[in-house]
Amino acid sequence: MKLRAHLFVPVLLIVCGASVAQAQESWDAGFKLVAANFTAANGAGIGQSKNYGVAMFGTYLLSRRQSLEFDGGYRYFPTATTVNGGFTQDDKTDGYYASALYRWGFREDLYVHAGLRAAQFRANSRTSYSDGTSSPAIKGAFTTGVRPLVGVGARLSDKYSVELNLVSFETANISGNASSGTMVEAALAIHL
Repeated sequence: MKLRAHLFVPVLLIVCGASVAQAQESWDAGFKLVAANFTAANGAGIGQSKNYGVAMFGTYLLSRRQSLEFDGGYRYFPTATTVNGGFTQDDKTDGYYASALYRWGFREDLYVHAGLRAAQFRANSRTSYSDGTSSPAIKGAFTTGVRPLVGVGARLSDKYSVELNLVSFETANISGNASSGTMVEAALAIHL
Protein backbone atom coordinates (compact mmCIF):
# COMPACT_ATOMS: atom_id res chain seq x y z
CA MET A 1 0.00 0.00 0.00
CA LYS A 2 1.25 3.45 -0.77
CA LEU A 3 2.65 5.55 2.04
CA ARG A 4 0.42 8.43 0.89
CA ALA A 5 -2.59 6.62 2.32
CA HIS A 6 -0.75 6.10 5.60
CA LEU A 7 0.29 9.76 5.74
CA PHE A 8 -3.31 10.92 5.46
CA VAL A 9 -4.15 9.88 9.04
CA PRO A 10 -1.23 11.71 10.79
CA VAL A 11 -1.75 14.81 8.66
CA LEU A 12 -5.47 14.78 9.47
CA LEU A 13 -4.66 14.47 13.17
CA ILE A 14 -2.22 17.39 12.93
CA VAL A 15 -4.82 19.55 11.20
CA CYS A 16 -7.45 18.65 13.79
CA GLY A 17 -4.90 19.21 16.54
CA ALA A 18 -4.20 22.70 15.20
CA SER A 19 -7.80 23.72 15.78
CA VAL A 20 -7.82 22.13 19.24
CA ALA A 21 -4.48 23.80 20.02
CA GLN A 22 -6.18 27.14 20.35
CA ALA A 23 -8.21 25.83 23.30
CA GLN A 24 -5.57 23.62 24.98
CA GLU A 25 -2.19 24.83 26.15
CA SER A 26 -0.61 21.35 25.87
CA TRP A 27 -0.64 21.44 22.04
CA ASP A 28 1.42 23.63 19.72
CA ALA A 29 0.75 23.37 15.98
CA GLY A 30 1.67 25.06 12.73
CA PHE A 31 3.57 24.49 9.52
CA LYS A 32 7.20 24.44 8.39
CA LEU A 33 8.93 25.77 5.30
CA VAL A 34 11.90 23.49 4.62
CA ALA A 35 15.07 23.77 2.50
CA ALA A 36 17.62 20.95 2.41
CA ASN A 37 20.74 19.71 0.68
CA PHE A 38 21.30 16.06 -0.30
CA THR A 39 24.72 15.85 -1.97
CA ALA A 40 24.15 12.21 -3.03
CA ALA A 41 21.61 13.56 -5.56
CA ASN A 42 24.37 15.04 -7.73
CA GLY A 43 24.63 12.93 -10.88
CA ALA A 44 22.39 10.19 -9.44
CA GLY A 45 19.36 10.91 -11.65
CA ILE A 46 17.02 12.05 -8.88
CA GLY A 47 17.13 15.84 -9.34
CA GLN A 48 19.06 18.71 -7.84
CA SER A 49 20.84 18.34 -4.52
CA LYS A 50 18.96 21.37 -3.18
CA ASN A 51 15.38 20.44 -2.34
CA TYR A 52 12.38 22.13 -0.78
CA GLY A 53 9.34 21.16 1.20
CA VAL A 54 6.42 22.15 3.34
CA ALA A 55 5.09 20.32 6.38
CA MET A 56 2.42 20.58 9.04
CA PHE A 57 3.32 19.78 12.63
CA GLY A 58 1.77 19.24 16.02
CA THR A 59 3.74 19.25 19.27
CA TYR A 60 2.33 17.76 22.46
CA LEU A 61 3.94 19.25 25.58
CA LEU A 62 4.75 16.56 28.16
CA SER A 63 6.45 18.91 30.63
CA ARG A 64 8.19 22.26 30.63
CA ARG A 65 11.26 20.76 28.92
CA GLN A 66 9.93 17.66 27.13
CA SER A 67 7.52 17.18 24.24
CA LEU A 68 6.55 14.88 21.39
CA GLU A 69 6.31 16.25 17.86
CA PHE A 70 4.58 14.77 14.84
CA ASP A 71 4.83 16.19 11.33
CA GLY A 72 3.81 15.30 7.82
CA GLY A 73 4.93 16.98 4.63
CA TYR A 74 5.84 17.08 0.97
CA ARG A 75 9.37 17.45 -0.46
CA TYR A 76 10.45 18.29 -4.02
CA PHE A 77 13.85 17.83 -5.70
CA PRO A 78 13.81 20.31 -8.65
CA THR A 79 14.73 19.19 -12.16
CA ALA A 80 18.38 18.47 -12.91
CA THR A 81 19.28 18.47 -16.61
CA THR A 82 21.97 16.22 -18.08
CA VAL A 83 23.15 16.75 -21.68
CA ASN A 84 24.43 13.59 -23.44
CA GLY A 85 25.32 14.16 -27.09
CA GLY A 86 22.07 14.09 -29.05
CA PHE A 87 19.67 14.12 -26.11
CA THR A 88 18.90 15.90 -22.88
CA GLN A 89 17.56 14.13 -19.79
CA ASP A 90 15.53 15.96 -17.11
CA ASP A 91 15.30 14.18 -13.74
CA LYS A 92 13.28 15.18 -10.68
CA THR A 93 11.92 13.48 -7.57
CA ASP A 94 9.16 14.24 -5.11
CA GLY A 95 7.41 12.52 -2.25
CA TYR A 96 5.80 12.57 1.16
CA TYR A 97 7.06 12.00 4.68
CA ALA A 98 5.90 11.77 8.29
CA SER A 99 8.03 12.05 11.44
CA ALA A 100 7.71 11.33 15.12
CA LEU A 101 10.21 13.10 17.40
CA TYR A 102 11.08 13.36 21.07
CA ARG A 103 12.17 16.89 22.01
CA TRP A 104 14.14 18.00 25.07
CA GLY A 105 14.61 21.68 25.88
CA PHE A 106 17.74 23.20 27.36
CA ARG A 107 15.85 26.39 28.02
CA GLU A 108 12.46 27.71 26.98
CA ASP A 109 13.88 28.80 23.60
CA LEU A 110 16.53 26.14 22.74
CA TYR A 111 15.95 22.40 22.20
CA VAL A 112 17.30 19.19 20.65
CA HIS A 113 15.20 16.45 19.14
CA ALA A 114 15.56 12.94 17.70
CA GLY A 115 13.18 10.51 16.10
CA LEU A 116 12.16 8.55 13.04
CA ARG A 117 10.95 9.66 9.63
CA ALA A 118 8.93 7.48 7.26
CA ALA A 119 9.20 8.64 3.66
CA GLN A 120 8.07 7.66 0.19
CA PHE A 121 9.62 9.20 -2.92
CA ARG A 122 9.36 8.62 -6.65
CA ALA A 123 11.73 9.71 -9.43
CA ASN A 124 10.51 11.09 -12.77
CA SER A 125 12.51 11.46 -15.99
CA ARG A 126 11.92 12.95 -19.45
CA THR A 127 14.26 12.72 -22.42
CA SER A 128 14.38 15.39 -25.15
CA TYR A 129 16.19 14.72 -28.44
CA SER A 130 18.12 17.15 -30.65
CA ASP A 131 15.46 16.86 -33.39
CA GLY A 132 12.91 18.50 -31.06
CA THR A 133 11.03 15.35 -30.04
CA SER A 134 10.76 14.09 -26.51
CA SER A 135 9.78 10.88 -24.79
CA PRO A 136 6.84 10.69 -22.41
CA ALA A 137 7.70 11.16 -18.75
CA ILE A 138 8.88 7.94 -17.12
CA LYS A 139 8.16 7.33 -13.43
CA GLY A 140 10.30 5.09 -11.28
CA ALA A 141 9.15 2.78 -8.52
CA PHE A 142 8.29 4.20 -5.10
CA THR A 143 11.17 4.17 -2.61
CA THR A 144 9.85 3.76 0.91
CA GLY A 145 11.79 3.67 4.17
CA VAL A 146 11.97 4.63 7.83
CA ARG A 147 15.15 6.45 8.85
CA PRO A 148 16.47 8.33 11.93
CA LEU A 149 16.85 12.07 12.25
CA VAL A 150 18.40 14.39 14.84
CA GLY A 151 18.37 18.14 15.14
CA VAL A 152 18.46 21.35 17.13
CA GLY A 153 15.97 24.17 17.21
CA ALA A 154 15.42 27.62 18.65
CA ARG A 155 12.16 29.38 19.40
CA LEU A 156 12.54 32.96 18.15
CA SER A 157 9.14 34.24 19.29
CA ASP A 158 5.61 33.01 19.97
CA LYS A 159 5.05 32.73 16.20
CA TYR A 160 8.42 31.58 14.79
CA SER A 161 11.13 29.01 15.40
CA VAL A 162 14.02 27.61 13.35
CA GLU A 163 15.49 24.11 13.15
CA LEU A 164 18.60 22.47 11.73
CA ASN A 165 18.30 18.70 11.18
CA LEU A 166 20.45 15.82 9.96
CA VAL A 167 18.22 13.26 8.26
CA SER A 168 19.29 9.83 7.07
CA PHE A 169 17.79 9.57 3.57
CA GLU A 170 17.55 7.15 0.66
CA THR A 171 15.78 7.29 -2.69
CA ALA A 172 16.23 5.77 -6.13
CA ASN A 173 16.27 7.00 -9.73
CA ILE A 174 13.97 5.63 -12.45
CA SER A 175 16.34 2.69 -13.05
CA GLY A 176 16.10 1.67 -9.38
CA ASN A 177 19.66 2.70 -8.50
CA ALA A 178 19.55 3.88 -4.89
CA SER A 179 21.31 6.93 -3.49
CA SER A 180 21.64 7.23 0.27
CA GLY A 181 23.32 9.57 2.70
CA THR A 182 22.64 12.32 5.17
CA MET A 183 20.47 15.28 4.22
CA VAL A 184 21.09 18.62 5.93
CA GLU A 185 17.74 20.33 6.46
CA ALA A 186 16.86 23.84 7.65
CA ALA A 187 13.28 24.73 8.58
CA LEU A 188 11.33 27.83 9.53
CA ALA A 189 8.35 26.88 11.69
CA ILE A 190 5.34 29.17 11.85
CA HIS A 191 3.21 28.48 14.93
CA LEU A 192 -0.54 28.97 14.84
